[in-house]
Amino acid sequence: MKHILQACLALAAVTMLLASFGASAAESVHYRWTDSRGNPVHSDRPPPEGTAYEVVSTSSSLVRKVDPDEGAVPATTEPSPGNEFEQVNSRPQPMKKNSEQCKRAQQNLETLNTKKTIQIRDDQGELRTLSDEEKDIQRKKAKDAIAVHCN
Repeated sequence: MKHILQACLALAAVTMLLASFGASAAESVHYRWTDSRGNPVHSDRPPPEGTAYEVVSTSSSLVRKVDPDEGAVPATTEPSPGNEFEQVNSRPQPMKKNSEQCKRAQQNLETLNTKKTIQIRDDQGELRTLSDEEKDIQRKKAKDAIAVHCN
């Protein structure tokens, strides 16, 4: 009798695990918003109160926009009254021009082009000199940033 009870409990546990896995796969969502510094944030938890955000389905292209005064919404992509999702274009939106990042990228490129040696601090805080290959990589990054953020 004890073995039958253990087998039933094990079967029930496996069934619950599989059911929760199936539900979590179907209900796969994340939250997306912009923080106070203008950085995009993606999380499995809603943002702080008073923040506009989107609930995004990872298994489809459904998105629900949530106003800052609405608070937390259910983490479900099932459309229902009060939980309306809309189909969105899955192509990424172009980045907005940022004059501060433009200016910094231009300064970086100028430094990389005019200075013979450039020193940076490594993870341990020690100064080291950038190699020519590293300078080339940084030049490319600066040019890419200029292309995105400058007019």
